[in-house]
Amino acid sequence: MSKQISLIKYFKKPRIEPETTLDDDDDDSTDKSTDDQQPTTSSLPSTSTSSQLGPVLQKSNSPSDLSTLDEPPAQPDLREFPRTTKHGKSRNFASKWYTKFPFLEYSIKNDAVYCKMCHHFNDTMFEGVFNEGYRDWKHITQACERHQGSKQHLIALEKYNGYRACHKSGRGTVVNQMNHDAMNLSFVQRNREHLKVILDIVLFCAKQDIPLRGHRESDDALNQGNFLQLFKFISKYDPEKKARLEEMPKNGTLMSSDTQNELLEAAASLLLRKIKAELNETPDTYFALIADEYKDESKQELIAVCIRYVHQGMLKERAVGFVATVDMTAAGISKKILEVIEPLQLDPSLCVGFSFDGASVMSGNKGGVHVLLKRTFPHAVYVHCNSHRLNLVLAAASKVSSHVSTFFDTLNSLHTFMTGSIRHARFMEIQNQLHPNRHCLELERSIDTRWSSKSGSVSKVLILFDCILELLDECSGSNHSQTKIEAQGLLQQIQTKRFLFLLVTFGKLFECSDFATKGLQSPTLCVLDCILLVDGLKDAFTVFRDNSQCDFEKVLKLTDELMSKHEIKNLDVTISRQRKLPARLCDSVVVSNISRNYVRNDDDLRRFEILDRQLTELRSRFHDDQYGIVKAAAACQPQSGTFADKGLLESPSQHYGIKIENAELTVFTHQIRRKAEGGQTFQSLMEVIDSCPSDIFPNMNKLLRIIITLPMTSCSAERLFSTTGRIKTSFRSSMATARLKHLAILSHEREITESLDYDEIIAIYNAKPRRLRLVL
Repeated sequence: MSKQISLIKYFKKPRIEPETTLDDDDDDSTDKSTDDQQPTTSSLPSTSTSSQLGPVLQKSNSPSDLSTLDEPPAQPDLREFPRTTKHGKSRNFASKWYTKFPFLEYSIKNDAVYCKMCHHFNDTMFEGVFNEGYRDWKHITQACERHQGSKQHLIALEKYNGYRACHKSGRGTVVNQMNHDAMNLSFVQRNREHLKVILDIVLFCAKQDIPLRGHRESDDALNQGNFLQLFKFISKYDPEKKARLEEMPKNGTLMSSDTQNELLEAAASLLLRKIKAELNETPDTYFALIADEYKDESKQELIAVCIRYVHQGMLKERAVGFVATVDMTAAGISKKILEVIEPLQLDPSLCVGFSFDGASVMSGNKGGVHVLLKRTFPHAVYVHCNSHRLNLVLAAASKVSSHVSTFFDTLNSLHTFMTGSIRHARFMEIQNQLHPNRHCLELERSIDTRWSSKSGSVSKVLILFDCILELLDECSGSNHSQTKIEAQGLLQQIQTKRFLFLLVTFGKLFECSDFATKGLQSPTLCVLDCILLVDGLKDAFTVFRDNSQCDFEKVLKLTDELMSKHEIKNLDVTISRQRKLPARLCDSVVVSNISRNYVRNDDDLRRFEILDRQLTELRSRFHDDQYGIVKAAAACQPQSGTFADKGLLESPSQHYGIKIENAELTVFTHQIRRKAEGGQTFQSLMEVIDSCPSDIFPNMNKLLRIIITLPMTSCSAERLFSTTGRIKTSFRSSMATARLKHLAILSHEREITESLDYDEIIAIYNAKPRRLRLVL
């Protein structure tokens, strides 16, 4: 069946010829039985005789005395063939060449020989003398031998043999067979089942972020890639799948990478339709845009966009895609953002805000991306990602002084030292020896752009401090000079009271900041939750600063315990020499200098520049509330002291064009308070919305939905890029952006991907003409 179906592509332009007899090997009854089996549906093409199924290409000047497709080659045996004089010598064709080259047929009209197979099944990419007619009788033997082994002739011969096999099968022409099979429900169903297996494998690999294709996919390859290997694995337990694949045409198995790309595109298209349907499920669904930039493994700049909205009482942040760009100006980025969201056909008046990072190209007040986008979305408010803000606050604290910067540099040096293969193996052995009941841990590298890495770096060194000392002590006596020098230098740095004091201090501070950092990365975070997290962090730092006597003593006590446990005596790194006072300052009294301040006693540790810098940065970066949205959010929370303060609601109401009447606000206030007195708790604004139906309180409901929809972070776009990084690795750096986008969206939005209907995906895939019939 596979060979019969595969021939249909060669029979695009049939030649109508009178009905003729078949070869001696053919059965005359074939045509009659074929006519009886033809479908009667008018939409299907009909063929009255088998000879209607003609070649791909017919020369308009072909002689009429050659054989038709179903006739034996025209090989007339004349008593005397016409003679041709060339270069003074007379030659003619001889019938002996029929025996030696059976594919030849002779045209009496043109006095030339033709190849029967190439005459009927010639490909447009080939041009040859045996298609036009050959008359060089002197070199005919050499020419026929060359032609017989040519690629042109072999392809034509395969097509001709395939045609004869189809014709003799008793099922009629290939077109009739395809039409008959297409009308067979089980045939179509088997095609769909085969495609669903392939779709299952494709989506499985997409959701698991694993590659589909292998480095080599040839039959003799040991590892053909996840897609082909998974299909073999399934076929092992379901032989029918393999049998179905083997009987399909070789160019219609749906196993190619092109089919994978089209299925991924169809699935991603259906996923975006689902998101669009959620946005349009209820009228006036407000939304916000979240965007970020990322450079992938192939150094290509990508602009990703996510959309935030409320659906069925839940906040959703959905990834809608990304696009490659070389124009990283504000105008170029704005254009790409609009290009990504264009398929969703969003109403610009319902956009309430943007969330980007604080880069000048995004946040610039004159020509930034948010300014350009406001021309399309006039009511949108720009929000600098609060997670980025907090990261900038904490990163600034790590550079407040030279000794703090040196502290974090030392942590990174420890991490680098432990990554050596021999040293790392020994590090693991020491952990197993000193802490046999504890899982082995790894040191983390401190990175400025990711504050959680600094927290992890400090906590791991604090936990593994005894193991680190043990390994460094061993390496300091090593015969390898470089290892010995590095180990001794690190020991000198970490065996000091200053280092341990900073280690304990940052460990305490990170306990508070980690909670706020993780909270600010939540996709369900709203304005009020964000403010509460930041205010809580401010209060924690303020208490630590104001209650310095108590907290300082606690930190100092923990530091002394560590020093006693590990027998550390030094307060600071040994002072190599006393710096000379410059001659110009000899007559002056020097109170302090800008050089490093060494620790000589506990009072030298009592400096609060770290806390002071963090508090200053927190107050400066989290103070702006241009549209009064933060105050309005507090005024909508029943536990707030400003609950139902209409003055606080006016600014955002005017900005978004919402008019809240006194009567509506009064009734809403009494209803919420009555429910609160009855024991109902309102932990979030989402619970307040549930008690504020739009048919009763239309304007308050709108304002609450706007406040909740306003994004606080751009972490969802960063999560999409994290998914992209797992997919496009250094081994897959040549992956096209379109394929990468479809894989990343399907993986990132796994909740929707799991609910996709395969029949709908196949309907989208089948919108283009397909080799296999997938629908009746």
